[in-house]
Amino acid sequence: MKSALGTIWRNRKLILEGVANTVFKKQFVENVATYRLKICESCNEKGDECLVPGTAPCCAACGCSLKFKVRSLSSACGLIEKGKDPKWLPVLSQEDEDKYFADIKSEEEDD
Repeated sequence: MKSALGTIWRNRKLILEGVANTVFKKQFVENVATYRLKICESCNEKGDECLVPGTAPCCAACGCSLKFKVRSLSSACGLIEKGKDPKWLPVLSQEDEDKYFADIKSEEEDD
């Protein structure tokens, strides 16, 4: 449990990014999420061993909820945490993603 809390704390920005992208849907994010989820569904490392109970399906490699992980544009496949080659990589850095969503928010306010 203690190591799970440490993992959650270290990844809190990525988790919140995934949660926000789940709540405030954008087509680009949904396209990335669909692509990643197809990869995750075919992965031999899948499972229901979640860091946070009740958030299944989860990545068996890292325990993150797939619903949020695949929508975090600055996250990589959980296999990277096991020292294995990831099946997918970040689309944007955290800084670039922040800029992307700031630009979208600005455009929406101008409309």
